[in-house]
Amino acid sequence: MRLEALRLARQWLATPFGEGASQCGVAVDCVGLIEGLARDLNLTCPSRTALKHDLLVAAQSFLRPCAEPSPGCVILLAYKAGGAPVHAGVMAEEGRFIHAHWTTGVVENRYGRWFKMRTTHVFDWPDPPTSPPPPRPTGVHSWQR
Repeated sequence: MRLEALRLARQWLATPFGEGASQCGVAVDCVGLIEGLARDLNLTCPSRTALKHDLLVAAQSFLRPCAEPSPGCVILLAYKAGGAPVHAGVMAEEGRFIHAHWTTGVVENRYGRWFKMRTTHVFDWPDPPTSPPPPRPTGVHSWQR
C-alpha cells in the first residue's frame, strides 16, 4: 500500500496550492493531499472539518502508527520542534518527501534536519478494503433517467 501511495502522490506533483482543495492537477493543500490519496486508494478518510480541526486525531482514526518514516508513509509536522502537528506529507525515497507548499503547490523536497526536527508522527496506510468501495454518485439519480 505504501508504494502505491507514493506512486499516486507523485501524480499530484505540480498541483497548485489551494486552501481547502483536494483535486489533483487543479488545487490542493497539505490536508487535501492526504485526503485525495486516501480517496485514490479507496480508503475511508475523516471529513475535511475533522482533518483541519485536529490533524493528529483525524490521522489516528484511519492511519496506523509507524515507527520510522519510510517511502509511502504519511508524516505529520509542526511549525516548531515539539509543537502540535499542522502540516502533512508523504515520504519518498532517499530522504525526500512530497507535500503541498503554500507558495509552490505539491513539491518533492529534501527531508533534511529542519523537517526531521519538526516531524511529530509517522503513519502507515491501512490495509486495502476487502470489498470494492460503493459506487460514486454520478449526479444522475435513477428516477431522473
